[in-house]
Amino acid sequence: MRTEIPTVDLKEWQSHGPGRRDDETAAAVDTALRETGMFLLTGHDVPRASGEEFREAGLSFFRLPRETKLRYEIQGQYDNGWREVHRNVGIPDAAVNGADTAPDLHESIYVGPTHRTGDAHFDGLFYPANRWPEELPQLQAAADAYTAHMVRVAEQVNGLFADLLGLPRDFFNSRARKATWTQNVSWYPSLSRLGQVGTGRMRNAPHTDLGTFTLLNRQPGKGGLEVWNEVDGWFPPAYPQDSDTLIVILGDLMELWTDGRWRALRHRVPAPGADAAEDEQVSLVFFFEADPQALIEPLAAPVGGGRGLEPAVAGESILGKLGVPLTPA
Repeated sequence: MRTEIPTVDLKEWQSHGPGRRDDETAAAVDTALRETGMFLLTGHDVPRASGEEFREAGLSFFRLPRETKLRYEIQGQYDNGWREVHRNVGIPDAAVNGADTAPDLHESIYVGPTHRTGDAHFDGLFYPANRWPEELPQLQAAADAYTAHMVRVAEQVNGLFADLLGLPRDFFNSRARKATWTQNVSWYPSLSRLGQVGTGRMRNAPHTDLGTFTLLNRQPGKGGLEVWNEVDGWFPPAYPQDSDTLIVILGDLMELWTDGRWRALRHRVPAPGADAAEDEQVSLVFFFEADPQALIEPLAAPVGGGRGLEPAVAGESILGKLGVPLTPA
């Protein structure tokens, strides 16, 4: 029997004060985060039209000639701009043969916040500039509108996490005033467009995300998200494909912060089978992190999981896993 992934109505959750929330929902979400690392989110007031405009603008960019897109190519592991069909930049799953070497079957365009501190080196590391294509001014407009909603929802999800753990509601948000985040539009082309691909190639190889959590706005289709836990192994979580439901994916920083009480979601996106060679999808993926200088100190038991994980500085943890040096060469 597959693990049930609970759904939280964010508007309903926020309408009740502490101590008056649905204990059954809270317990179900806590269990899902302990065992798998995800839940579904409704009631977030993100207009469907905003997501669709951003998705369509991203797809328009991907349809540009490769020579044009190369002008906006990212220049490093933690950067903004276009990335061609590429290796996943999360934490690869070493248990899967070749997972960290075979390029994933998707391309992406990345954007991030415009925070600035005045320290050029620091800002270059943690708040890299966006590369907006001159050919598509609508892309920046659509991205700005959509990511404003994502930042709002991320702050509300941080409050929900604090509620679940019995912490002050601003516990996580107080450490995310100028949080790093990355929003991408990822295009999974059809197999008929890609042509022959090797056995075992994936749209997105098994990995965990680097930040505190991810908000995924996905489309219906074949070869969609699969997740892993110790009870079920790999399985496709139930998802209402005709709705505006977001998927909340826990990342490495939150597993560290809760000292292992909650787990970063191990997930992947397989390629569709030959019977779905025309299937393609465009996903909107918002990776939320924390202030780059925030010290992530594992919460003590019984709130934390008691694994004895070592504290880490948020930005250093993320860049370190990506192999990005913190000091100039």
